[in-house]
Amino acid sequence: MKVLVLCHHHPNYVPDLLLHGLRKLLGDDVVDVPRKDILYRGLCGQYHLDPVPDLLPPDSGIDRTDIVGKVKARHFDLVLCDVRALDEQRELLQANPRPLAVIDGEDGRSPIPAGPYAVLRRETDGSDSSIPLPMAMPSEVLDWIDRHADAPKTHSIGFLGSRSDQTPDRYGLLDELARRFPDALIGAWEMKAGNWRGRDAYYAGLQSCRAVLTLPGVGNDTFRYWEHAACNAAHVAKRMPLLIPNDFRESSEILRFSDLDELVRVVERVLGDEEQWPYYAYRSRSWLRAHHTTERRAQQTLDRLTAAFQLA
Repeated sequence: MKVLVLCHHHPNYVPDLLLHGLRKLLGDDVVDVPRKDILYRGLCGQYHLDPVPDLLPPDSGIDRTDIVGKVKARHFDLVLCDVRALDEQRELLQANPRPLAVIDGEDGRSPIPAGPYAVLRRETDGSDSSIPLPMAMPSEVLDWIDRHADAPKTHSIGFLGSRSDQTPDRYGLLDELARRFPDALIGAWEMKAGNWRGRDAYYAGLQSCRAVLTLPGVGNDTFRYWEHAACNAAHVAKRMPLLIPNDFRESSEILRFSDLDELVRVVERVLGDEEQWPYYAYRSRSWLRAHHTTERRAQQTLDRLTAAFQLA
């Protein structure tokens, strides 16, 4: 299958992670236009994060010449376009690419009018006719997290994240959690101050915890959700109104809560038995590898689009 991915130059987790998985699956038959330079430099999601070495394979075999002509000639079996790139790719889109899917990886649903295309959407509960496309885990990041798999468990539960005016409810909960669990690793920092943790220190910190906590960010689906599933810890997450194919199953690979009291009960239960957190840690990581690497996400997406467009 030959796939054209119309990119936006800024980092954007969902389309970037899909491109990563497609390139790993299909190699040079996936053409990113314009070239997603930051991804080839190892930047995953955010400018301030440490780059991931060898995140994408070299693209020396990719032919980016005469893309409009190739689209008109139906050279590509599938065209994907980041919703952020719709305006700047207007000329190419007017060449009438088919089949076409628009990738909505934004924190909230983008207002995409109905049209002769599919919509791949990060923030969906399944009621809007879009195809769910949550984030996923690159194997290269998973390997980085594994560097600290033998870290001693010196903390009960951990949360490390940015402080933002857009997530005000987060901090009262974190303050109370730190009060109730004095050995917790709780840290939040102002992004504008530039004092964020480096990726290696972040993963080392998480691996020192027996349980890790996921809270929504501006959007519900966060990269932290997938990072935490890779850690050698029980994954505790706030319930999210999202449809995620093959999501972690409650009380099997993940422990979920709705409010502070339920969170405290869940943490006390999982930490009260030294056999519980390793059980959840093993199952969470195994489920992640089986269903939520970027290659798996790319294949799931191709399968859904193949069925939607009757490409087979």
